[in-house]
Amino acid sequence: MQRRFQLLHCLIVGYLAAALCSAGGCGRKTDLPDLQTQIDRLKGESSDDHYIALSNLQKLQTQAAAAVPSLRALLTSTKDDTLRAEIAQTLGAIGPEAGEAAPDLIPLLDAKAMWPRYAAARALGTLGKAALPALPKLITLTKDKDRDVAAIAKESARRLSKLQKQK
Repeated sequence: MQRRFQLLHCLIVGYLAAALCSAGGCGRKTDLPDLQTQIDRLKGESSDDHYIALSNLQKLQTQAAAAVPSLRALLTSTKDDTLRAEIAQTLGAIGPEAGEAAPDLIPLLDAKAMWPRYAAARALGTLGKAALPALPKLITLTKDKDRDVAAIAKESARRLSKLQKQK
């Protein structure tokens, strides 16, 4: 399953890279995407813009913390499992600075599709102490029927358990 998730992610990123290159975004190794432009893309209606913004925000990592409110709004407004998984992955890339989004990620752990469950479990493991309320659900998810989801839930639960002991 993890391979399928990686393949899907590679396909999405490849599509986004091609879109960026066609828009003149290739060849500039030192240029980071403009944060405000990415936030504006998240607020737009175009799913292509959403995916481009998510890819760019993942590159910005912790520098993309100002996009968290827009990411949360998009996450709670969409029913698209692929988009929700990609948003979760972006929040995970931002790390503890995206901790306020933990309550929005927890419901994804119950998604029927494997991708949002996997991405949410992975992201919650990177959000720090703000994700501690997800620990019981993550522990339950370690018994998920999908081995990849169970494995990432176990890793995230381990990380959060360490943080809980540091309280």
